[in-house]
Amino acid sequence: MSLFLACSLLFSLGASAQTAPASSDHMPGFAYDLKVKTPLGTEWQSPTQVALNKERPHAWFFSFANEQEALKVLPEASSFYQSLNGEWSFHWVGNPEERPMDFYKPTYNVSGWDKVQVPMNWNIVGIQKDGAQKYGMPIYSNQRVIFQHEVAVGDWKKGVMREPSKDWLTYKNRNEVGSYRRTFTIPQNWDGREVYLNFDGVDSFFYLYINGKYVGFSKNSRNLASFDVSPYLVKGENVIAVEVYRHNDGSFLESQDMFRLPGIFRNVGLVAKPKVQVRDVVAIPDFDANLVNASLDIKASLSNLSKKNLKGLRVRYRLFEKELYGENTTPVAGVNAETAPVEVRKGGEATAAVKLQAGALVKKWSAEAPWRYVLVGELVDAKNQVLETFSTIVGFRKIEIKQTAAHDDEFGKGRSLLLSQWQAHQDEGCEPPRNKSRAWSCHHS
Repeated sequence: MSLFLACSLLFSLGASAQTAPASSDHMPGFAYDLKVKTPLGTEWQSPTQVALNKERPHAWFFSFANEQEALKVLPEASSFYQSLNGEWSFHWVGNPEERPMDFYKPTYNVSGWDKVQVPMNWNIVGIQKDGAQKYGMPIYSNQRVIFQHEVAVGDWKKGVMREPSKDWLTYKNRNEVGSYRRTFTIPQNWDGREVYLNFDGVDSFFYLYINGKYVGFSKNSRNLASFDVSPYLVKGENVIAVEVYRHNDGSFLESQDMFRLPGIFRNVGLVAKPKVQVRDVVAIPDFDANLVNASLDIKASLSNLSKKNLKGLRVRYRLFEKELYGENTTPVAGVNAETAPVEVRKGGEATAAVKLQAGALVKKWSAEAPWRYVLVGELVDAKNQVLETFSTIVGFRKIEIKQTAAHDDEFGKGRSLLLSQWQAHQDEGCEPPRNKSRAWSCHHS
């Protein structure tokens, strides 16, 4: 089943990014409270606490100023994206009690700190020309957790700071902490918009401060951590401070065959969205029984962060064919769709759904010819004014798990993973099905 889910996510918009939930929504471990002024300092060893003021997960997509920007899909093409990659001030210690406690205050002097390029892994950046290791040591392990532990039920409750044997690399540096600082300014054309700060990957836990004010924290090192930082911003220069811990309680789950490399290791950026926005979108491709006519089932979650209820919100879509192995796009003539009007109350969410019929006008995706399409959406109000433009990449293929007769299954299990992906089966050298219960056997991908 895991393979099925992985394949399905390839052309649906999977969870990657993360808005405070509606009152009826609840995600265990996610908390929202802008009145929290300081962290407890124990969150990184509290398994029931996953995040504070971090946006709920949503698909990987961005806001754009117009359709021309949206066709490029990537955030760098958007007028409402600002990268915070580049030079940051950085300070490293081997243990939490050694960290600079007040580093997040704008008045704290970081002029003597090292300058590093983000994204990075601090163990690697710290390797000097003479082989010395300035910021701790990269640690490789296959299955064993790299800090003191026991293989016993409930052992995680004892935390990550226990004293290991002296020959362990974590004996001296029990839980390294990296402190990061930099400044940024908000573009003038972002006035009136919600500004989100996105971390694509931080290993493994971090506290976030803006202009000396505590914003929240995040665990889960391999998923996007997004925060609405609008309440903390000022005109002119803003100060961002991030305190990253190498280990947290979630590190018990990361005992895999890899180097353990802490730091802000993926992109950091600011995203500006309207107060009435598309919070999430999912587009699932499908075909008819004859695998000829294609469609997209699209659901968009609309969020209203304004101070009034809004009626008549709609989302309209257009489909563009993307050049194979290129960036040029061409509209697919006649393939568009528009949702029915929905009402979104202030502070709430609503779902706008529609099925986009593509017929036989689209090319099927395959490993050899991975045809992709850009789905461009526009959120419009009752007066037909465009509130937000967004886009994502989609592809057309069908993946199913079906029960079949055991004698028709080469493994004798009576269950098959079916991938229907070809425009013309015979032309691609696929084998025909042995009976009508199966699809064409094209297992090149």
